[in-house]
Parts: sequence; structure tokens; C-alpha cells
Amino acid sequence: MKKLLMIGLDGATYALLKPLIADGYMPFLGKVMAEGAYGELMSTPNPLTPPGWISTVTGCSPDVHGIYDFLRPESTEAGVFLKVNDSRDILCDTVWTLASRQGKRVTTLNFYGMSPPVEVDGYLISGFIPWRHLRSATFPESLFDTVKSLPNVDIKKLGMDIGEEKKCIQGLPEEEYEDWIHLQSERDAAWTELLSHLMEHDPTDLTAIVYDGTDKIQHLFWRYLDPSLVEETTAIPWDTHIRELCLNSYRQIDQSIERLVAISGPDTHLVITSDHGFGPTHEVVYVNEWLARNGYLSWTAQTIVDNTSKLTADRIKDHTLMIDWEHTLAYSLTPSSNAIYVKQAKDGTQGVSPEEYPDFCRTLQQKLLDYRHPIDGGQVFAKADLNENRLAGKPSLEHAPDITLGLRDGGFVSILRSAEVVKTRDKVDGTHRPNGVFIAWGPDIASGKHLEPLSILDVTPMLLHLMGLEIPKEIEGRVPVEALKAEALSANPVKISEMVQPAKPKAAADRPEISEDEKDALMAQLKLLGYMD
Repeated sequence: MKKLLMIGLDGATYALLKPLIADGYMPFLGKVMAEGAYGELMSTPNPLTPPGWISTVTGCSPDVHGIYDFLRPESTEAGVFLKVNDSRDILCDTVWTLASRQGKRVTTLNFYGMSPPVEVDGYLISGFIPWRHLRSATFPESLFDTVKSLPNVDIKKLGMDIGEEKKCIQGLPEEEYEDWIHLQSERDAAWTELLSHLMEHDPTDLTAIVYDGTDKIQHLFWRYLDPSLVEETTAIPWDTHIRELCLNSYRQIDQSIERLVAISGPDTHLVITSDHGFGPTHEVVYVNEWLARNGYLSWTAQTIVDNTSKLTADRIKDHTLMIDWEHTLAYSLTPSSNAIYVKQAKDGTQGVSPEEYPDFCRTLQQKLLDYRHPIDGGQVFAKADLNENRLAGKPSLEHAPDITLGLRDGGFVSILRSAEVVKTRDKVDGTHRPNGVFIAWGPDIASGKHLEPLSILDVTPMLLHLMGLEIPKEIEGRVPVEALKAEALSANPVKISEMVQPAKPKAAADRPEISEDEKDALMAQLKLLGYMD
């Protein structure tokens, strides 16, 4: 059976990739697209890294795998608090465990949410982990010592650097742009060096890696990358220099992909995906302020009016204290979730009764969709999707949102108090879009095929199929057979397993909740990338 190489480009979008190919920055990717099959990959209802990557590697939607955000709400009598999601909160198998169970060896590096790691036949290092805690995110643990011994891999570059993240928490000063871009490129290069070593010394059937520098650079430097904005943002030589540094980071990733394909060998199937796409955001929408003005939420007396659209470092951890929970019926708890939660009455506490819940949610939904920008009259909330299972009285995960929002410019909401519901940003930032990328190339892949948009849930079935494995019937996605050569599909037909899969493996070792340092690093990174506006 042929080798399979999966490369995740966090936040990748054809809006940038195609111009980069045309301008000569990503020639190998251009070759792969011309000789393979490609199309848009539609992300989760909220196109965000955690649900996006977990859906990618499980073939299941957030309502099944349970990951909606970096954080999840937990209710107590004192109010609502935030917990950090990790691998123990994923409710179904990943492609790594499914492949291992069917006799295939895997290597998976830098995917979100894989810590603490589960046992796989091969190697695993989770992404979104501070480098000081990387050992606990590695399986087998002996792999960590191997990494430390490699002369061309600086282990500090593989994880999040808490000092760097905290330094940037109030916004990245212009004088630090150059160093910060270099840092992302150095991190991506370090992951490439590590994976190259593993592939050369102990190749596995499925090899997978995520490059997350693309997402980070696009968040902070979209105005330097978007072809439609370049002319107005490169008016001086320094701006042109920053743009060129950003573009060179994509050149480096293109070279890394080509290097990994060469190591893997001529019979390799290559699959490139993203967790979501990208685009510009021009404004900040204060959803909790809107809820307060419409009678759904009450602020505490000491909550200040935000004039910066930013959560300061001190307010990131305690922003749940801004809400008067006793007099609140609906709220948004994290900006990145783009979600509204309805406080339901239970155990004698105040809230919306089960009988009132459906009408309450539908009325709130309609008010959101009817809201218009006070100046231009445009519809601010482009979507307000209800939790249909909960409305119908069917089982729903406790921390699933009651309403999932989509803003007209694709951005993330702010949860702060504000003098205005909608504010224009000082400068254009980058934010997520649902349409990401799917690219496949190799012996069994149709050549020169432009595909209709695929679902992000289709990636795991495709990976399992390319390894000749059975696809569990519980997986919601499908094998995109239109991306395959007819003769290859005939020789290797899609195999669906009717047997219910066993429960997800437990973590490789019992480990405590993540440390305060890890929480600090995660919160800082969310703030830096615009998730904590």
C-alpha cells in the first residue's frame, strides 16, 4: 500500500494561495494543484481552529465530537466559568486511533487538541502547547528525548513561547513585526526538521503535520497579503519589506512540502487541507452589549465601558465577572465561539423554563437577524443558527451553544461592554471564513480535477480510504470519490464498517488539569490572534 502524507495549512485560502502560485512563491503547490484534484473545503458552522481540526481528524461534526471552541462553559450556582478543552473532551475516535486499530502506523505532529496524547502505533506531538510542557504532550514519551537530541531542532521553537505570547498580549508593536514573522517561520522550519528526521529513520503509513504559521501571519498581517489591499498598505519601503517577509514564509512552506514529499517517495498520496479559510474584517460587534440593550443580559456595577475593543491581560481571565448572572438570560462567554448561550431554569435557579425555551430562542434569533447597523443600515448578524436538537427536546451536549452567530464581515464578536454595538476597526485585520482548501495528489488521484466544495468531514474518510481501511459507519463524512481515478476506485472500493467502533482510547497516562502557565499561554495566543477582542 502506498504511503500517505497529510499536510495541514492552518487558515489556508485560495484567495492567497492562487496569487502566491501565480507570483512564483509556491511553485510546488502549483504543480500539485495542476496535476491533482482540488476544491474548497467547507469548515464547521463556526469556522474556528478547535472544531475545524477536530472535525478534520474525526470525520464528525462538533455536535458529535464535542469540541466547539478553545474553551467550554461550566455552570455553577455562583455563575458560569471557563474550562480549557483538551483531548479528554473529544468524544470520538481520531483518524490516528482508527488507523492504528486497523494495523497502520501513524506520525502526527502539531495538530490542535491532541494532549494529553492517546496511545497510537507511531508518534504523536500535540500543537498549542508551551514548549516547557511539550513532554506531556508527546507519545511515546521517549520521542521527547529524541527531539531534544536532534542538532537541527530547537525544542523551544516547537511549542508556544509563553514569554513571546505574553509580550504580544496588548498588541504587536510595529517595531516587532519583523522578529515575530521570523519566529513563525523558524517554528515551521523546526517542525519540518523534526518530521524529516522521523520520516527518514522510521517512516509510517500515515504521516501528518500542521503548519500554523499561515494562520498567525494572516491574522496579524492580512493587509500586507490580500492582493486587493496591497497597494494601500505598501506605500513606504518598510511596508513593502514586511510584505516580502510574509510572502517568503509561504515560499518556505512550499519548499517544506516539496521536501517532505521527496522523502516520502514516488508512490506517495499527498492530501493538503485547512481547518477554515480567511478574509478581512473591518469592524467589531459587541454582542453582549447588544444583548444588554435588548434586555437579555445585565452588567455588574463595576463593569467598565470598553473604549479600545480589546480585553487587557488582566481581564482575559476574569471577564466572566463582568456579567450579573442573577439577572441575565442570554450571554456570549467567549469571542472565539461566536455563540450565545441561554440560561435555562433548573434546580430552582432563575432562567428560561423548558416550556418557554423554543419561543425564547426563536424570538432572540429573529431580533438578531433584524438588527441593522445604525449608520449604513446593513444586516450585522448574517446568521443566527439555532440548536435544533435542543429546540426539539432531543439530547444535546451540555456545552453546545444555543445560537451560533455569523457576522457580516466574517469576524469574531466582542464580549465586552461598549458605548456602541458596532465599531469600525482602526485597521483591517484578518479573520476566518468557512471556505478553506482541499488538495489531493498522487497515483490514485484524478489529474487536473477542479472539485465542487467538499465538507471538512470528508477528510478522515478520504485518508482511511487511501490507506485501504474500513470507514466506521458512525463517521458523518464521505469519501470524495470524484477526486479519485476510476480505475483506482475500482481496484480499491470504498469499504464501510458495519461494526460499531469501541470507545475512544483513554489518554496514555493520567495527567492533572493543564497548568496555569499553559492556560496563560493559550489565553495570550487567543488575544494576539484576535479571538479575545
